Amino acid sequence: MPALNIEFTAEEMERLRERATVTGKSLKQHAHDVIVEEADRLAFVRGATAEAERILPGVAAHFPEGLR
Repeated sequence: MPALNIEFTAEEMERLRERATVTGKSLKQHAHDVIVEEADRLAFVRGATAEAERILPGVAAHFPEGLR
């Protein structure tokens, strides 16, 4: 299975450990989930932006005074 070897400062690692504890996850699982969630978020934003660009001309046509 592919893996990452990522370096952190001592302060960053402590913050990650604290957040993992709050979520009730191991540090490894927490780091995995955060990375995957960020990738998913970026994909969602790209898709939402593309859809907005696709439909905006049609929506704007219904509001000749402009969108605010």
